[in-house]
Amino acid sequence: MANKGSLDYVLQSVLAIGNKEANFQYAPSIFSQHFNIVTSFLIDKGVSIYPKSLDVLRPFVLSKKINVADGYVILPAEYRNMLGSPGISARNDKTGECGDAPIDANSFKNSILKSGCSSRPVEMLSQEEWDYRTTSTYNYPTIWNPIGCFFGPDRFKVCPYDIGKVEVRFVKKENVYSYGYDVQPDDTYIFNLALSVESEWDNAASEYLVKGVLALYSAYLRDNQISEFSQLLNAAGLF
Repeated sequence: MANKGSLDYVLQSVLAIGNKEANFQYAPSIFSQHFNIVTSFLIDKGVSIYPKSLDVLRPFVLSKKINVADGYVILPAEYRNMLGSPGISARNDKTGECGDAPIDANSFKNSILKSGCSSRPVEMLSQEEWDYRTTSTYNYPTIWNPIGCFFGPDRFKVCPYDIGKVEVRFVKKENVYSYGYDVQPDDTYIFNLALSVESEWDNAASEYLVKGVLALYSAYLRDNQISEFSQLLNAAGLF
C-alpha cells in the first residue's frame, strides 16, 4: 500500500484536485517549500492538541529515559516539543526512586507489580512557582510529587535533586524535505526517490497534508509572492 504521507502522493493528490499535471507551473522547489511549511504548522498544531493528535504525530514521537546530572535533564539534540509531563519511577512505599524494573517476557504486568513501583509525573512549573516550591517548608517537592522547570530551550531542572532518571516523551525535529525529480521530454516531471529527502509522515497525516498544501498551492497560483502562510493554514482549518 502506498504511503499517503509521502511527497509524491501529496503532490499528485493536490494536482488531481486541480486537474493539473506535474509541470513547472508548480515547480518541485515550490512544492517542497509548501510541504515543509505545512509540516511545521501541522506539528505545532498537533502538539497544541495532544494527545488527540497522537495518531497523526506518531512518526515524530519519541520516548527516552534521560540521566539527571546536577539536577538537570539535558534534552537530546533531536528534541522539538514536549508531550505531556515527564515522568519518574517511584517506589509505592514512597521511600525513593526505582531502578529499571526487571521485565519478565512471560508477564510484563506481573513483573511491574512485583517491582513495587509506579510512574509519577513531574509537575512542570514556571520560574516563579519553582522558586516558591523549592523554598517552601510545607509544600516542598518529594520523590512522590516531583517538580520541574525549564531553564533554557533544551534543559529543565527537577526536584528532589536526587532523582536519577526522567522519562521524557517528545516530538523530534522534522527533516527538511525535498522533492527530487526527473524531467520528461514534454517538460513534465516525475518523482525520483534517490534524489529526494522523503517525508516522514504516514497515512494518518495524509488528509491534513493535502488540505494544507492545496491551500498554499491555490494561493500561489493567484499570487506567487504570497507570504502569509500561517494565516492561510489557519483559515484552511487543519485539525
